Amino acid sequence: MGRPRRVSPRDRILDAALTTFAAHGTVGTSVQAVADAAGMSKQAVLHHFPTKERLRDGVYELLADRFREQLPGVATELVSRSHDRYRALIELVLERFDENEAPFRFLAFELLERPDAVLAWLKAEAAPWLGLIKGVVEQSKDFKDGFDPEAHVAVLGAMMLTQSALVPRSDARWRRRMKQAVLRAMYLSSHLDPVAARRRG
Repeated sequence: MGRPRRVSPRDRILDAALTTFAAHGTVGTSVQAVADAAGMSKQAVLHHFPTKERLRDGVYELLADRFREQLPGVATELVSRSHDRYRALIELVLERFDENEAPFRFLAFELLERPDAVLAWLKAEAAPWLGLIKGVVEQSKDFKDGFDPEAHVAVLGAMMLTQSALVPRSDARWRRRMKQAVLRAMYLSSHLDPVAARRRG
């Protein structure tokens, strides 16, 4: 059995910042609270991140790295699906959203506190995901003329963000129902028949 991966002080701080920012918002969180969550002194946190703004920037960098790391895995898994790849893609993305709610709670707080900056960041970081989804859409012959994949993805992203950020993980039954509602909304808004598509898959 290999040794557990050593976590650097900087990564410990960023993980703690993400958790505390997700729980209380960046505005409602002190550097001391982040230090307490990381099990470090406030001075140690400020050594790596001299201001709370720099700490918040570090959390965005952490999330961007994680989103980029997940994209190849989703793309690879999607290749193995021979039928109904669009549904498979949305399900895969929903699973990623559902695995860890902290990033999406953080982004929900940030959208309330700094909507313009967060939307600009989301557009930049979502571009590869949007490209993947658009590629799947363009290969499908089931979408009617006039379907707008970019707007469709934006609406789906908002629904996924809401589900992951606001519905408690402890309520697994409600989260399942929300996931099914998102999938159904995806089919209805794309002019696909959810029953027929499910049968094809």
